[in-house]
Amino acid sequence: MIFDHVQMRPLNRKQRLSLITFAIFYFFLFFFCRANSARDPGSFFFQPREGYRPEYSLSRIKESRGYLSRFNQTTTPPDLDLIAHRRQPDPEQVDLCVGIVTVKRPLKQNIDTTVASLIDGLSQKQRSQISIHLLFALTTPTNHPDYNHPWVRNAVDRVLTYDTLNASTPYLKVLERSNKYTSEKSLIDYSLSLRSCYTGTDAPYFLMLEDDLVAQPSWYESTTQAIRKITLWSQRGVLSPDWLYLRLFWTEKFLGWNSENWLEYLLWSLLVTSTVALLGLAARRTLRPAQDILTNAFLALLCLVCVPLVIVLYFAAGRVTVQRPMRPGVHRMNKHGCCSQALVFPREKVPQILEYMKKMADATTPKPVDTTLERLANEYQFDRLALAPPQMQHVGAASYKEEEKKWRKGEYAVRGAHGVWSMEFEKAYESTPYGATTIDHYWPH
Repeated sequence: MIFDHVQMRPLNRKQRLSLITFAIFYFFLFFFCRANSARDPGSFFFQPREGYRPEYSLSRIKESRGYLSRFNQTTTPPDLDLIAHRRQPDPEQVDLCVGIVTVKRPLKQNIDTTVASLIDGLSQKQRSQISIHLLFALTTPTNHPDYNHPWVRNAVDRVLTYDTLNASTPYLKVLERSNKYTSEKSLIDYSLSLRSCYTGTDAPYFLMLEDDLVAQPSWYESTTQAIRKITLWSQRGVLSPDWLYLRLFWTEKFLGWNSENWLEYLLWSLLVTSTVALLGLAARRTLRPAQDILTNAFLALLCLVCVPLVIVLYFAAGRVTVQRPMRPGVHRMNKHGCCSQALVFPREKVPQILEYMKKMADATTPKPVDTTLERLANEYQFDRLALAPPQMQHVGAASYKEEEKKWRKGEYAVRGAHGVWSMEFEKAYESTPYGATTIDHYWPH
């Protein structure tokens, strides 16, 4: 054994100097990790005040609302060229259909920001390749604060209600009255919106969004580039062509160290410790100056105290900080993806999705949309993909108005539902706020 016959003797001068050097190094490393892990929710050093601090999303919200103001005129449409794309045959001939379900939220409505951020930054040609279908998911749609706003008809391609979709309004009224039926109603609403895109357009891809997001200006360019790359990689056998969705929003909250991988972490820790011990023994045999330092007792101290301290700090810093699991590109994310804020579906998967959602909506205990989609993917072994950096940010669950403090939850007015928040979105577009991401890599982890 490496540490047989270890005798604890007073440390010599060189050993004491080595430990002092390690202590100084560890001191600076500790504060370096503390500073760099403040925005990592899986880190011991995570600081919610810093992690949930909105930066880029604030300026993007302001830009989007300023852009939408031109669509809020009640007389002549603000720009005939911008809405000319709506004069299309049925089904609409577009490259992407965007389905959005909006409900009346208790605090602040964000659907205006969502729609505005989608179309702000698009060229006229890009706008003509997109059809936006907006479903007001209320049995009395006029109860929605935005339903009668001029921008809705001026900026959206199809305004949908339960009546226009021939949905069962009496049954939906029953679901609407109680929070117990939220999951079932959300499945029905999601299916109605997705079906509208499927039957109303010939688009090969459908982007389903929640109504409390903000998109970066080049989201369309980045998304279409990612889809082209996915198609190319599928043809080359780099990734499976059998994928269910491409995720445009994700949160670091579920990307930390996972308890189910504890054995892997333990084995790697033991490997690192053993490697240090073996390197120490090899150095003692080959390097004369090391013989006075790397005694058995000192190696035991090194491997049983110093190395574990570094390993503990490594894990405390957080997986997102030390491993950067979501580097720019397309990732296979079959686990730990959250939630259903922004998902792109290929057309060929939609019939299966609609059928599965109907089955789940009729189940004794319906599950939320994201859980239903994950069950479908697991059952049929579909891959799930994610685009990094994220193209959307979740800005719901709080008011943007500073003066209405009673609506505020936590430190900031924009706080992404207290955890469903992308830290990466806030910093990814600071330096190049209008630059599309180049998609060059596929990460099959």
